Order: sequence, then structure tokens, then C-alpha cells
Amino acid sequence: MEVYDPEIDFPEAWKLLQPFMLSNETLISIRNSMSRELQNGLLRDMHARSSIPCLLSYVQNLPTGHERGRFLALEMWPTNCRIMLVKFSSERDVYMSSKCVIVPHTVAASRGTTLFNFLAHNIAIFVRDKKVEKDNLPMGIAFAFELNKLALDVGILVRWTKGYGAQGAVGKNIVKLLQNALDEYKDIRINLNSVVNISAGTLMALSWSYPNCKIGLIVGTSTNAAYVEQTDACQMFEGNTKQPLMIINTEWRNFGANGHLDFIRNEFDKLVDAVSSEPGMKFYEKCISTLYLGELVRLIVVRLMKMGVIFKGASMDYFDIQWKMEMKSIMAIESDPPNVYTSAQLVMEKFRIRNCSERDLATLRFICHIVSLRSAQLVAAGVACLINRMNYPNISIAVDGGVYRLFPTYQIHLNKYTLMLTNPHNKFKYVISEDSPGVGAAIVAGIASKVKVIESID
Repeated sequence: MEVYDPEIDFPEAWKLLQPFMLSNETLISIRNSMSRELQNGLLRDMHARSSIPCLLSYVQNLPTGHERGRFLALEMWPTNCRIMLVKFSSERDVYMSSKCVIVPHTVAASRGTTLFNFLAHNIAIFVRDKKVEKDNLPMGIAFAFELNKLALDVGILVRWTKGYGAQGAVGKNIVKLLQNALDEYKDIRINLNSVVNISAGTLMALSWSYPNCKIGLIVGTSTNAAYVEQTDACQMFEGNTKQPLMIINTEWRNFGANGHLDFIRNEFDKLVDAVSSEPGMKFYEKCISTLYLGELVRLIVVRLMKMGVIFKGASMDYFDIQWKMEMKSIMAIESDPPNVYTSAQLVMEKFRIRNCSERDLATLRFICHIVSLRSAQLVAAGVACLINRMNYPNISIAVDGGVYRLFPTYQIHLNKYTLMLTNPHNKFKYVISEDSPGVGAAIVAGIASKVKVIESID
């Protein structure tokens, strides 16, 4: 088995990938830029100009772990929804039953009322089935689309992602839209009282069993993070400042809009941006999320094939198809043991390229390694910026999204670079979030109904 030195053995690929290789100084510089943008996002006079808007979640109470009872949740994702009944009966015991609902394209693309009527219909079936339709259980929504939060139960829909038409809902409070649809069912009583975004839901779900959880991190087809801020620092907040904490939804995917990533964005990043559904936006996300990493790898391989230095003589018919390279292929290529290329060869066979030389497969693996390493480094810069800002001696970070769960080398890189970029006295641990964001939304709903009861007594 030959051990390859990329600089010597595949110099063309090495040269092409130089711009992807970030020095520690570069990462420190990015972390510091993120810290400044984050601070600006919290300030009233700088908020509109910041590429990290730091949106208020209006969630000011973290779970104690002593929450008990039954709560409902609706998780809304771009492709499906999940209705959940969550029961907390002891410190360690979370019982959850759920029903996944695929939203038909005809519903997603129709009017907003049609979509929310569809959801209400399925919620009605679910609560009757669970025999809780009369119980007026608190219900929260975990929402994967962009919202402008104005209160815990007011989330104005900013925009849908691809596949959703439902135009009548844009600019409206989605809690109210769902409540209106539920009101049609006279036999049902539900206390719909809150909406949170997915990263805040992830944070809340884990903090029930890990009280020191202070960050909810999403790394998947998109990226985002929520963290715990001091209410005093949130200048955009005009509510009850007696509560010391506020979960902030960073919406950091657009970091780079103010030019802070221009010095690392290379020709391949620019090509991916140009063919994406939102050119000129979400530069940070486009260097990180699974949606774009495969395309970056594909473009680099295509360039090397056209240069005649890799997979010589092979047909490019399949490799030339945009977005054809998926993240699962990159994970498979990197999952082979050192100097073994079995999975890499299987991936290439999907592209109708057979009997590859070991050197070509080693080159392919090197490309995947460098592109995914940069993703982990950039996420680490963001997470370190949050850890350093909060300055807790010890925190857990809830991670959701397939990359961290299914990609061991990514875990190693993310931990290594977060450690390098974090103040040494701030200890941290990444924890895979086993409970979905819907569990977090259920907790928020439970806390919200309790807070309301206390306020009414006051």
C-alpha cells in the first residue's frame, strides 16, 4: 500500500485546494469578525447593518429539569411536519409519541390557509387518537423557516424556502394562522402559546437533561446557532428585563454579507454561489452546509478531469451534472480506513467511472477531506465566538443535523478547532441532540403556560 503525500503525488489538486486550506491566524480573524458582527446584531443602532442579526426568541426561561406533564408540539420542516405528544414524568423519563405528516406539494404550493387547514386537520386527528383533545394542553411550534419574532407567540413569516408557495402566509403571524385553523374544530381544546426556531428548540430539548447546555447548533443542509445571552445586552428587546437571560437565534448563515469572508472565498465558492437558489447571500452557509459541500467537491473534480490529471479517459457525462455529488458520498469516501479506497470506488461507480487507479481515488479522498475540514473549521470559529462571549466555565453544545452524527472525522475536526479557538478556561462538550427540536418546543410551551399562570396571580 502506497502512502501518498498530496503535495508530491497530486500536485495539481494540491495547488487547486490551497485556497481552501485555512491557517490558524485566518480562523482567529474570522472568529473575531463574527464576534463583532454578533455584538452589532444585538445593538439597536447597528442591528440593521449586521450580517449576524441576533434575533430575539422571547424564550427567557431555561428548563429546570423538573418540568412535569404533557405537552404538544408541531415541528415544521421544508419537506415534512411532525406532530408530537411529549410527556415528562421524571428527571430521566421523556415519553414521546409522534406522527410524521408529509405535506403534499399541492398543499405546500397553494394558499397559506390551505396549508394551515391541512396541518390543523392532522393535529385534530392526532389529539383525538391520543385522547387529549379536551385537555387544553400547551402546544409549541418548532419552525424551520425564517421568522421575525415579536413575542413568544408572535412569529411573522419572512419567507418560505423552495417548494413552498403558500404566499398568503408571508408577513403574517403563523401562530395565529394555525390557531384560526384549529378554531374550526369545536371538539378540540389546545393552548397554542409559542413558536421557536429549530436551533432554539434544539437548545431547549437538550438543556432539560443537560442544565449547562447553552448553545443549539444546526449543521446539516443549512446551518444556524442559538445561544443564551444576557437580557441587558439585547437592545432590541423592549419587554420584561427582570428576566436575566434570553435565547438568541443568531441566523448566522448570512455572515460574510459585509465582506468578512471575501479573503477566503475562492473561485469554486463563487461558482457555487452563482448557481445557488440565492446568489449573493448566505456566504457562511455556502462554505459549511451539506447542500453545497458536494457541489464544491464535484466542481473541483470536474476541473481536474478537464485538466487531464484525474480519471483520465473516463466519461464525464454523470460528473458534469450540477448538484449530483451528495454529502453521503463524501462521508462514504472519507469513511474508508487509511490507504483503503473501497467506498471511494463504489461512489465513483455511481458516476459510471469504473476501475479507478488508487492514486485517483486518493486524490478524490484528499479533495473531500479538505472541503469538509474547512466546513468544520468555520463552524468551530462560530461556536468559539459564542463560547468566549458567554464565558461560562463549562457548557454543553446541542448538535442537530446529520453531519456531526454520521461523520466521525467531522466530529474530530470540529472539536479540535473549537478547542484551538476557545479561551482555555471555557470548557465545552458537543452532545448529539437525541431529542428533536419539537421536544424543545413542547418544553417552551409548558414553561410559557406556567409563566402565564404566575403572571395572572401576580
